Amino acid sequence: MIAPRIVSLVPSLTELCFDLGLDDRLVGRTDYCIAPAGRVGAIPALGGPGSVDAARLATLAPTHVLISPEENGPAAPGLAAACGAEAVSVQPQRPEDNRDLYRRLGALFGCEREAEALVSRLDAALAEAAACRAGTPRLAVLPLLWKDPWVSAGADTYVGAMLAAVGMGSVAPDPRYPRLADLAEAAAAADWVLPTTEPYPFSETDAATLRRTLARATVEVVDGEALAWYGSRAISALPALARLKRGLLDRRPART
Repeated sequence: MIAPRIVSLVPSLTELCFDLGLDDRLVGRTDYCIAPAGRVGAIPALGGPGSVDAARLATLAPTHVLISPEENGPAAPGLAAACGAEAVSVQPQRPEDNRDLYRRLGALFGCEREAEALVSRLDAALAEAAACRAGTPRLAVLPLLWKDPWVSAGADTYVGAMLAAVGMGSVAPDPRYPRLADLAEAAAAADWVLPTTEPYPFSETDAATLRRTLARATVEVVDGEALAWYGSRAISALPALARLKRGLLDRRPART
């Protein structure tokens, strides 16, 4: 059997490969694959998720290319096929879907034991999230992923599902990724407005501007990777989101 040569075009899947013990099989990544810090830098980078250097990809002779339809677009399977590699397409919709993701890659690359260890840790994280959801009041939130234009994430996205896992519901006016023509109107339905640190890198300066612009809104910058990165990141992200929710509840002003 030929040893797999894996190229990951999705940052969260690159991290997952390391956590499955596949780092010695990774031969390529994107410029945005930044985790695990201190280890991933040794893997050759091929450009952005939607602008992969096809010629350089071919020189790496991959056997498998890990892709996501949302992040890599419709051309990604063709890039894999052009260099004789299998395109492994992944798009979890809920945190629970990560169980199947771990097991799928575990079976494909011969690391079933490592995959089951991650499943056990994910189950514990899901249980902690469920306890938070059951034991605390629901929070209505408006996640912000981008500005100019303002873009949110609705209930029918992985971001929305991660929020829902701990009992926070997105009030975005569309279940997917709506552009917000009237940010103030959208924010009025939320207990908290949550600008994220990725894909747009919202900062505390941005949050201060939002607080001035949206006089009645409460605003908190949140970790975009915790919300949007599937794979092994969900294991630490779910407890972190539960802690975030409890902190927001402690600081929630009375609505008038």
